Amino acid sequence: MTDRHRVYTKVKKTLKQMMKLDHQGQVVTLAMMISGIILSRNAQLSVMSSEVPTETKEKSIEMRMRRWVKDDLDVEAMYMPFARQILEALSHMPLVLVMDGSQAGRGCMVLMVAVLYQKRALPIAWLVYKGKKGHASADRHIQTLEKVRPLLPPGSEVVLLGDAEYDTTEMLEWVEKNTAWQYVLRTSPQIYVQTTEASQPIRNYPLEQGHLFYLNDVGFTQTSTVRLNVIGWWGSEYEEPIFLITNLGIAYEACRYYRRRFRIETFFSDQKSRGFHIHKSHLADPIRLSRLLIAACLAYIWMITQGLRVIAEGKLSLIDRTDRRDKSLFRLGLDWIKYALKNSIDFQPTFHFLPLETLLHVR
Repeated sequence: MTDRHRVYTKVKKTLKQMMKLDHQGQVVTLAMMISGIILSRNAQLSVMSSEVPTETKEKSIEMRMRRWVKDDLDVEAMYMPFARQILEALSHMPLVLVMDGSQAGRGCMVLMVAVLYQKRALPIAWLVYKGKKGHASADRHIQTLEKVRPLLPPGSEVVLLGDAEYDTTEMLEWVEKNTAWQYVLRTSPQIYVQTTEASQPIRNYPLEQGHLFYLNDVGFTQTSTVRLNVIGWWGSEYEEPIFLITNLGIAYEACRYYRRRFRIETFFSDQKSRGFHIHKSHLADPIRLSRLLIAACLAYIWMITQGLRVIAEGKLSLIDRTDRRDKSLFRLGLDWIKYALKNSIDFQPTFHFLPLETLLHVR
């Protein structure tokens, strides 16, 4: 059996056991796409199809994939069980959600919400729309967060992180009205805040490098009814200060959470230049690109879980340095599949996310 057959057969078998769709042909095509992404490390349909080991011509496989992303598939319904399982697996700790956007396909933007774990961001829900890099509307922010809310386990402690794109009063009011989430969001130094003494831009408050200031229960902007806490934080290692808005009561805790926000950028890097090159996909329709993301995100979950297995099973030295770990979980997953295929070692595709604590326990 060739390497391609081993990967495709295992992926197809695993997905058929997990996904009970009315049309099993959809599961088979999804298996082809995930296998193609992993084997080619590329999310372009034409490249993915060249890695599928069937007697059917590559062009026919590519057209099958094109029909799959074109068909009337409900992205939320198909991906929801996987997203919910990730959140349930991590619900014993605060669920740190990060929202950010990135370009993908031809002229499209992906607005992604992910949950942080072990220096990586695991995809939970997304919204794809036509547009260029820049600020999305508050309506799109809220629409994306609405996809996440029903997936959260009851009673979950949630902390939402985001950069200055998400400091809109509309989104803050939605969070306040519809959730019990905590949040830490970056904001502009030009934003006005209202205290009992004055209404002035945040940048007017004195701040020295290596220090921070904390304003408790202030009005956000000159017109909003939202009340929150404001932090000016100028880390000693940074050239410029940053300004945060939060409903957390401890400034240093808010700063500690915000330090983790950048980890969603590693997810986009893994989906792009360091991994699947989804930014080079020729898909220009947001709906079709959103369906392609199902396959790309499932492939990513498999690689992250595979990387965790490598650590839990004590196999790190086989594909990384012996004195320390240099590779990310994503890289460990990719490299282990390559190593396993080269050395005829058995492996099992895993789309059911298992954190390291669980994997160590079941060894």
